[in-house]
Amino acid sequence: MRLEYLPDGSPDCPLIRLYDFDHRTVSVFRRLVAELGNGSRRELIVHDLPDVEAVGGCQLVLEVGKRNLGVIPSRSANSFSCILTEEGWENVAYLMEPFCEPGQAGAFQWLSDEGKIPLLLSVNGQW
Repeated sequence: MRLEYLPDGSPDCPLIRLYDFDHRTVSVFRRLVAELGNGSRRELIVHDLPDVEAVGGCQLVLEVGKRNLGVIPSRSANSFSCILTEEGWENVAYLMEPFCEPGQAGAFQWLSDEGKIPLLLSVNGQW
């Protein structure tokens, strides 16, 4: 799975996209996201996951917060946090379910549109 920040190039930019994955990889990722929703995990460092390639050094930390803030820039360049409530992460895990089945070529889903930087899940990077 690739993790990339796109500052421009589309009317939807800036955005962060997770793409180029198969159903097995996204199933593991979805399980970790579900742990944010059920309270067994407070943060997930996406760029450090074994199956994630951080394009251009993009860094993304998923965090449980008191409010749904969405993706916000962190202190260093190309570094971001996505902060949602447990209920917000439960919803994200639900939105990821179809990608856990084989044969989703071309499929995409906006996982968060809170804030100014949306978070996109796309099998082939397109939307």
